[in-house]
Amino acid sequence: MRIAFFTDTFPPEVNGVANTAARAARALATAGHQVKVFTVSRLSQEEIQKEVGGAYEVETIPSVRLPIYLGVRVTAPVGLALRKIARFKPNILHAHTPFSMGWEAVWAARFLGVPLVGTHHTFFNHYLKHVHLDYAWAERLSWKLTISYYNRCDLVVSPTRSLVDELVRNGLKRPYEIIPNAVDTQLFRPATDATQLKVRLDLPERVVVYMGRLSYEKSVDQALRAFKLVVERGENAMFVIIGNGPGKGGLESLSRDLGLEKRVRFTGFIYGNELVEYLQAADVFLTASKSENMPLAILEAMATGLPILAVRSLGLTEMVAHGNNGYLLAPDDISSMAEHTLKLLRDDGLRHSFAAASRALSEKYSEHTITRKFEELYSRLTASHKKA
Repeated sequence: MRIAFFTDTFPPEVNGVANTAARAARALATAGHQVKVFTVSRLSQEEIQKEVGGAYEVETIPSVRLPIYLGVRVTAPVGLALRKIARFKPNILHAHTPFSMGWEAVWAARFLGVPLVGTHHTFFNHYLKHVHLDYAWAERLSWKLTISYYNRCDLVVSPTRSLVDELVRNGLKRPYEIIPNAVDTQLFRPATDATQLKVRLDLPERVVVYMGRLSYEKSVDQALRAFKLVVERGENAMFVIIGNGPGKGGLESLSRDLGLEKRVRFTGFIYGNELVEYLQAADVFLTASKSENMPLAILEAMATGLPILAVRSLGLTEMVAHGNNGYLLAPDDISSMAEHTLKLLRDDGLRHSFAAASRALSEKYSEHTITRKFEELYSRLTASHKKA
């Protein structure tokens, strides 16, 4: 099958949607399909091939920076990519955005007469305050534009029931399916000897880890403040913060202000075996973000066998079983975050029980399982489209 992906964000940009789209493209290509990703211009073809390793093709469309959110680029949705898409002769189009590249997919679906799948990844309304648009009218407009887009798709996919319910509540009329994000459970797996890894990585006996974009909406500052309380309670631990983003400099300054410069390690963006080893060496995954749906970072932490400490939000309640493989806490409760971190660090039996549960839960999100679900969906949709 010839599958065209559309996304406004793609590696090396660091965020969940970029990584999810890239890994889905690779998994489908590995399964024998021809995949081409259409995205906004950011890299040269040489740099792109270095990123994707030749597993699939990436085509860039002229774009401009979006000034209200650092690192984001958009293209004018006026069919700029039509000729390039037509040359690829796709059987199906799959958009991972309701924004500029998503509208390129709408134009292409109409022009080429092929079905369009739209995946909605994110609670966009949760991000409005971070771009100074925390107003009721802005949320209404955001939903109006989002629903207007997805009602032009043949089928809508969401990784969680919570997000689908929000779409329907706000006016979605199109058919939908819930297909979770996928994780490579072969790459991300528990360590055979975490103690040896800690020695090699120069880490102490106990390690807390966060992985993700370092931006203001992720509330990593709250996780740092909670970790400060953990240290004050006498715990010999280190907080490893994996990732990059516009908030990195401010978080490094905060760690110094809190006197944590020797207890916090910022690794920057890492991937592959280096990333896996840091996760395997950790004891607890901690995030204070209030804007999560189904983050890839938590799936990878679960597959590696880590207990999860996170804020109770709509999407996470479908991933983390409170009291089974982690704890879901009230937002902005730094004291509770510190208390539960200490509980897991100090109770070996509880931590190991949660770790085993995380790994077991992650199996239903394996790349093989999720790729098969998309293959079945694409086949069903293209067959029904031909009949129509």
